[in-house]
Amino acid sequence: MDGDMTALTDYQNKLTRAQERKRIATESLSQVSAKIGKLKTDAANLEKAQAFIQGVARDTQEHLRFHIENIVQLGLDSCFPGKYKFQLIFEIKRGQTEARLVFVNAAGHEVSPMDANGGGVVDVAAFALRIAAWTLGKTDNLIVLDEPFRFLSRDLRPRAAAIMSELSKRLNLQFIVVTHDADIVEVADRVFTVTQAEGVSGVAASG
Repeated sequence: MDGDMTALTDYQNKLTRAQERKRIATESLSQVSAKIGKLKTDAANLEKAQAFIQGVARDTQEHLRFHIENIVQLGLDSCFPGKYKFQLIFEIKRGQTEARLVFVNAAGHEVSPMDANGGGVVDVAAFALRIAAWTLGKTDNLIVLDEPFRFLSRDLRPRAAAIMSELSKRLNLQFIVVTHDADIVEVADRVFTVTQAEGVSGVAASG
């Protein structure tokens, strides 16, 4: 009889321990399930946030592309009407967004701007890009240019100088230009001539 009672007690103790282990396992499983549910919710929210950020980035890039392309195209058309189309292409490289500047000729072929019109296309595009960058930031009403349009053909320089002068007036934008070009000097409001003698530079106002 005593043996039966001992066996029964042992069985009850084992059953109690098994029930406790089951309870702990059930609670652990419930906690794990709750964590998995939270992780799934967080992942879904993260995906939505990333989709929103990517959408904003695409919209910003598209706005930037249109703005810059439009200004540069206007500059190119003023000197090379119908010859070139300017494109700003955003590309993902090494996990980062890079911008590629593309020039397309009238035949629809991508061309190197340095090989076109003796580099004059680059001069015009570079000037227009400076204007585009200024309009995006609009910090100081001042742009400093070093020998702009130096590769532009002689017959087109007066036109480029006139464009610079007109932009200065319309945008209330001051250009400080270092140049040897008489066409640019001619449209300047003020001219300072720099001379050098025996290693000493001199500056004199001449207009």
